[in-house]
Amino acid sequence: MGMKRSVSLRLGASILALTAAAASQAWAQEATEVSEIVVTGTSIRGVAATGSPVTGVDQEELKASGVASASEVTKLLPLVLNLGADEARNSFTGGAQDAAANGTAVRTVNLRGIGPEATLLLFNGRRLAPNGVIKALSDVDQIPTVALARIEVVADGASAIYGSDAVAGVVNLITRKNFDGAETAYRYGAADDLYQRVYSQTFGKTWSGGSAFFAYEHNERSHLSGADRPWASQDRRARGGSDARPFTAAPGNIVISGVRYALPNTNGVGVSPAALVAGTANRYDEAAHADLLPAQERDTILFNVHHKVDDRLELWYEGFYSRRKFDLAAPPALFSLSVPNTNPWFVAPAGVTPTPTSETVEYRFLDDRQPNSTGWENSQQNAVGFVFDITNDWQMQGSFDHGVDRGFQSRQSVLNNTILTAALRSSNPATAFNPFGNGTFNRGANAALVELIDGERDQYGTAISKNFQIKADGPVMDLPAGTMRLAVGAAYNNNSFRQSLFATNVAANGSVTSKIVVNRRNVRGVFGELFIPLVGGDNALPGIARLDLSLAGRVEEYSDFGRTSNPKVGLVYSPFAGLSLRATYGTSFRAPSLVDGADQIQNIFIQNLTDPTSGTGTTRGVFYNGGNSKLGPEEATTWSYGLDWNPSFLSGLRLSATYYKIDYTNRIDVVPNSALTQAAVYGVYALRRPAASDVAGNAAFNALVATFMSSPDLQNPVEAVTNINAIIDGRRQNLGSLKQDGLDVNIGYRMETGVGAFDASVDVAKIFHVKRRTAAGAPETDVNDIFGNPVDLRVRYALGWSLGGFSAHAFANYVDSFKNTAVTPNVEAPSQTTYDATLSYAFPETAPYHLDGVRLTLSAQNLTDEDPPIVLNGTVSWDSQTASPIGRLVAFEITKSW
Repeated sequence: MGMKRSVSLRLGASILALTAAAASQAWAQEATEVSEIVVTGTSIRGVAATGSPVTGVDQEELKASGVASASEVTKLLPLVLNLGADEARNSFTGGAQDAAANGTAVRTVNLRGIGPEATLLLFNGRRLAPNGVIKALSDVDQIPTVALARIEVVADGASAIYGSDAVAGVVNLITRKNFDGAETAYRYGAADDLYQRVYSQTFGKTWSGGSAFFAYEHNERSHLSGADRPWASQDRRARGGSDARPFTAAPGNIVISGVRYALPNTNGVGVSPAALVAGTANRYDEAAHADLLPAQERDTILFNVHHKVDDRLELWYEGFYSRRKFDLAAPPALFSLSVPNTNPWFVAPAGVTPTPTSETVEYRFLDDRQPNSTGWENSQQNAVGFVFDITNDWQMQGSFDHGVDRGFQSRQSVLNNTILTAALRSSNPATAFNPFGNGTFNRGANAALVELIDGERDQYGTAISKNFQIKADGPVMDLPAGTMRLAVGAAYNNNSFRQSLFATNVAANGSVTSKIVVNRRNVRGVFGELFIPLVGGDNALPGIARLDLSLAGRVEEYSDFGRTSNPKVGLVYSPFAGLSLRATYGTSFRAPSLVDGADQIQNIFIQNLTDPTSGTGTTRGVFYNGGNSKLGPEEATTWSYGLDWNPSFLSGLRLSATYYKIDYTNRIDVVPNSALTQAAVYGVYALRRPAASDVAGNAAFNALVATFMSSPDLQNPVEAVTNINAIIDGRRQNLGSLKQDGLDVNIGYRMETGVGAFDASVDVAKIFHVKRRTAAGAPETDVNDIFGNPVDLRVRYALGWSLGGFSAHAFANYVDSFKNTAVTPNVEAPSQTTYDATLSYAFPETAPYHLDGVRLTLSAQNLTDEDPPIVLNGTVSWDSQTASPIGRLVAFEITKSW
């Protein structure tokens, strides 16, 4: 059986080789061997991505950084911004760039702050199945960290090479192979009220013509509660702000004619009217009862094997499996309840006349003892492929991969408003809800009722990705400056998404309602890339030591929205040895995700919509959001200009600088529920009730409202159709645009001395403009350096020393100040600088007591334990987008190589 498969693969490769050979007479054999390494950003072996700088982190640099995961180390790069989806922002806290949709605590990469979905994540150059249950994201930590050889970053548009999503750039996780031996590691890290534990095992074996590599890693971190960080409190008076703790508490407050009366801390039975004092209030600190970071536990496995069947054919397999679970403490649900005097425990303050027929009670649902959001995410990919040498230097590669991601999120304390409203109106103590106490009565006397009111929403998401690609590359002809090289290929992708929702907060009897959403697409594409050395070597000229040109293009046909075509041009000019000037131009795109394009995904809300045409300032209406099958791709045009300088007069010095510009249009965004206030911009997405004289129009309007009222996606209690006077379509649309430009700089110097090797570097990411337009017709606004948007300057300084087995590294991380527009008048949020350090010793091979191969590492992040700067926004006083809540984290790691 094995022989038949081998012969079959060789025969198939030979047929493909003959076909490719017939397609071009320019193929020629070369005596020199070209490197088998394909650099991220190009399809051609042995050639750098022309004009596009490739940066990144290798395994040793990752260890020197002192962090434990790919997500942590990428965030240390100044050009990676912590905006959008992140485990520190979730469906409860929200955040910029739709962070609230990160229901499963995915850790993403966001190059230059353009958006996590505009950064393409690759695994050894291949796409991965998207993560998440209500948003298509890319989890950078699904590969064992110990399995990574390096992480390469191309911060430039790359759709001409890779297709969709490579707008801001590409992050490629490249794994280890050709490793002989084994490695065991254990790491323990701790901060105040938080711990981290990581252990890993790798095995590698090489043989003549092949290698196998296996890695396992367990990574767990405890939750970090807001109660453990005093600065996280919503009572912000100690940090120069107000007391923003909400009045919805348990016990809560009675509100009559705008006057609050604090309820006493009892079970709510027999509350005396005399105990209710005007002007008093209970408050509830949500931050003290919620997690700043969820507890996360992850197990990851990776295995790869490569084998050369003969001198021309290599077969390989690569696969991984990741299992992660999370637990996020969230504050219980809050309500301003309208309680009628028919409620058995109704009480009104003494002296209030006439006795009210109903009153408002500000209440916190502490009846739910565990309002956490919990869940898991399991992801995997299995890939097989071949490498076939057609001639001495022409090579064909083919691969097929099958990736699956399954995610689950369970949200507790999603109350069933219909049951709660009926229970508040009930006059029967056996079926009535008591909001006048601390929740203990309901839990004890009416546990079954609490169970019905305390709804739950469970969401499952499954994404499946099947990708096939075949490519051939090699020399076309010899030129005076070098060899012209060509790569051509084709790809086919089949993707599907399935979401299942099970909820008990919708039906009036608390029964489970369910909904299944399915969406799929396939993509066919062809691509090519040509590298042309114009000047260099034998035809070098004074002032033109080298001139290289790269042309690339990719055309893809999507089954749902049609064709995309994206070119890219790269140019490198070297006036003399050591200095290179480069430039790129290209177009890129992001296809709407299968979540974005699923019409079945909807959330319907009945709200008081802000309306300047209404005498009261609001209009009762329906606002609904969700997917939209009519979406088109987001499109971008990118330019970059840069230089790389390695002066001959100062060996060890390197300098790189890149100016970039991005014009990003058709961006997918949502219409806000404030659309009635901007009729000129969003009028096409808003529908008002016709005039009363339009009988037919009103009938049609009412019929549309009725469909919303009967939908399982309705998040509120059903109301009379005649209450509704406006409908806003808040589904995803191709609305916005973005124009961003900036400068990335890297300066490094390495010096060998008699007392060791010294390394120093500085990385700078400077953003000049972030001009955003929320929709056609809306004004263009520069949001650079404004709260909730990219900070204009981030810098990382590094200093390292090594001698023998000893090494030491120190780092400084600077984030510039920015304008805090979350408060009025606007203020300047302060800059921040944190320091990291790492000490390491590797025992020599001659060490006694089996210490050979042992490496000890001590590291500290945020060495001086700096608190996040004061940034008053909403109800908190810090910004999770520019600061970490962890504080100083000290870790010890021991590694043994066998």
